[in-house]
Parts: sequence; structure tokens; C-alpha cells
Amino acid sequence: MTSSSSAPLECALDTMILVYSLLQGHPAAPACERLLRAHAGWFTTPWVLFEARAVLIKVYGEDPALVTQKLAQVAHGPIVLIDLAHTDVVPVLQLADTHFLDLTDAVLLHLAHRNGARFLASDDQRLSLACPQFGISPLTPLDPALRQAIDAWEASHVPPKGLPRVLRRVHQWLIHSHPQAAEEFWSQTGGGSHLP
Repeated sequence: MTSSSSAPLECALDTMILVYSLLQGHPAAPACERLLRAHAGWFTTPWVLFEARAVLIKVYGEDPALVTQKLAQVAHGPIVLIDLAHTDVVPVLQLADTHFLDLTDAVLLHLAHRNGARFLASDDQRLSLACPQFGISPLTPLDPALRQAIDAWEASHVPPKGLPRVLRRVHQWLIHSHPQAAEEFWSQTGGGSHLP
């Protein structure tokens, strides 16, 4: 463990719940923050923090330094960080294979089971379906109405997957390293909608 808490570890925290809670103005932020405040004994893994950083920067276009600052607060705050022991590696790989989980999700589920967690907060359907097989109740603050609000917000704030998202990342890099080229690039790509 890399941080401490007085409450027993009973609630595992997955990436997207953390991401939504850190995105100012995102429609899921208040619901995720309420969920985090409603329970004690939260824990996660450094893998979730790394994945959250990637999502916040690459998908949502958040400033890397600000993201690092926010995640540092999480790492030193009330959420306990638990990492794998070398003896956990093979069981995690097998868990990922058996339940078709991403490795970060398999790590979190394994640690939740190993530590006797009662709950796992996630927006991932596969992970949520696997939880009951280990005696863990999945939690999500996202109901169908909120999911619709998320879809609408993201349609207007997040570039679609694929080329538009890649072009936006190139543009962001150019802004910091070659501002004049960034302006020309954005113009030539139609605001990130097609190749120049």
C-alpha cells in the first residue's frame, strides 16, 4: 500500500468513475463525486491512475500538468493505493483471459477480491458483470438519463474517435512547439475534420 486510511478497504475504484469525478463541467462529475462521498474505504491501483491520466489527456484534452496535479492529490488523499505482488501476475493474466477484461480491470478486480472488498465502482459492463462471481457488488452512479446526458455532452466536447481525435492531438502539440504551424495545420485540416 502506498497510502493509508482508517476505514477498512471495501470499495474499489475503476478508471472512468475517477475520470468523470475529475472533469470539471462533465455531467457525470456530480454523481461520481456523490458516490465517492457516500462510501468509505475506497482503494484503487496505480494502474487506474495511469489509465485515468491517459484518458484525461488523450480523450478529453486536459492539460497534462493539471492532470498530474489532480492525480497526485488522489494518490495522497483518502483513496488508498494498492499494487500487485509478483505472485499476483499470473492470476491477473488468467482473470483477464477468462473474463475478457482489460489488464487494468483485471488488476482491480483481483485486488478487490484479494482484499475482501464488498463493492467495485465502475462504468465498465464487462467488469461489472464479472464482479458478482467474486462476491463483489458493482456500483455505478450512471443511470440511463445520465448516460444520455454524457453522450450529448461528449458529442459536443470530445472529438470522435479516430482521425479527428488524432488531428486534435497533433494540433495541441503544435500549439506548444510551433504555434504558426499549428494555425496552418488547423486550417488545412478543416478544424481537425480531415487530412491536409
